[in-house]
Amino acid sequence: MLHKLNRLRGTIRDRVTRLNKAAESYEPPATPEESEIILNQKLQNVLELKAQMKKLLADYLDLPDSTNLEEYLDVIYTMEEEIEDLQVKFKILLTKYCKAPNADNVPMTVHKPKLKIPDLPLPEFSGKCEEYESFKTQFVSIIGNNESLNDNKKCCYLKALLKGDAKHIESNQDTFQSLDARSIRCALPKQACCYRHTY
Repeated sequence: MLHKLNRLRGTIRDRVTRLNKAAESYEPPATPEESEIILNQKLQNVLELKAQMKKLLADYLDLPDSTNLEEYLDVIYTMEEEIEDLQVKFKILLTKYCKAPNADNVPMTVHKPKLKIPDLPLPEFSGKCEEYESFKTQFVSIIGNNESLNDNKKCCYLKALLKGDAKHIESNQDTFQSLDARSIRCALPKQACCYRHTY
């Protein structure tokens, strides 16, 4: 499964590269109408790539919990940013070479964060003992006990919520259980109160 996902990622990467070259070397045809057709088609291709990347990310996150995803996720997030940049390039070309009202018909999208976190007020943990109980209670109820999330997704959420000194405890081999335990016991080793807390 991982090999198949990596091949699909490579195919998407090739399409991104070709579209980027097309944007950078774009020569407008004779009429604004022709430009509009060509550029709208390119923009549609970019939007399709965005949808494929979203599905690809979900497929990676559904891999077994033992799979180390950090390297793959970094590449995917970088590719998502490149696709966002491509979308902007084609919208700029549409504005430059086509009639202004037509460019307004292109849907604008907002750049989203790399990690999709639910629309809930999520706690953050900076390693301070006085924050621990509140963090623990909120995290367990929102993320830890959420059966629709596998351990890879829970680990991504937990990493996103670690701030300050607690952020320094991450490693490339983290799983949800290992990171979860360290964030509680080791975030600030000098503060003994953090040692006695466990999930």
